[in-house]
Amino acid sequence: MEKVLRIVADYQWWIYGLLGLLLLFYIWRALAARREGARSIFKLEQEQAAARYRRNATMAALIVLLMVVVFSVSNLMWPSSEPVVVEEAVPTETTGPLAASTLTPTPPPATITPTPTATKVRPTRPPRPTPTSDAAATPTAAAVHPPNCPNPGVRLTSPGVNQVVRGNVPVRGTAKIENFQYYKIEVGPGSNPKDHQWTVVGQLRYEPVAGGLLETFNASAYAPGTYTLRLVVVDQTGNFPEPCRVTIQVQR
Repeated sequence: MEKVLRIVADYQWWIYGLLGLLLLFYIWRALAARREGARSIFKLEQEQAAARYRRNATMAALIVLLMVVVFSVSNLMWPSSEPVVVEEAVPTETTGPLAASTLTPTPPPATITPTPTATKVRPTRPPRPTPTSDAAATPTAAAVHPPNCPNPGVRLTSPGVNQVVRGNVPVRGTAKIENFQYYKIEVGPGSNPKDHQWTVVGQLRYEPVAGGLLETFNASAYAPGTYTLRLVVVDQTGNFPEPCRVTIQVQR
């Protein structure tokens, strides 16, 4: 327990910085979901936006609570857990009649040695292993295959099927049908998400795209695992053709 408190106290400002970035991220996502729900004309999309708003607001509140816990550990609990260093008493020279009656010769003055004081030892990070060769450090890139979508106006070209992604991932393709109104990129967990598990990536787009950048998917905001991206293009009547889907692998 003491080792955990020491680590939290030593790295509290790094922890504050990381939690602050996460707090801003979830606040931004909550505000984006709220704006999207206000602009949506379909009840299903409004319900999905409200669910995302509640989920991101809950995460922001948990992060604030975690920052309070870190502050309490660093400033209230850790000082009280520090061991008290008790200095050993140094015997003093005996004076008075007892000393006068002692016939033993007086020893030479003892050499005063400094008393060691307890100091905090910060844990050192182990050195990072270095690759033995450039060939071993560079993995071979796998071939990327786009999904097979029948409608040429609703098509994803990147990322490919089961492609491993990290960080900000550009989602490319075509979203251009007759009587175009808007399109959206959605993400869901697993290879076959249920209807209530889809969430909008970014925001609704009201300009058609032909063979270009559709949206940017922030893979670092999701836990590692299998996810499915889909492109939905809606026309002026509120109808849409079959969406184009692609399964990806999120890694850190």
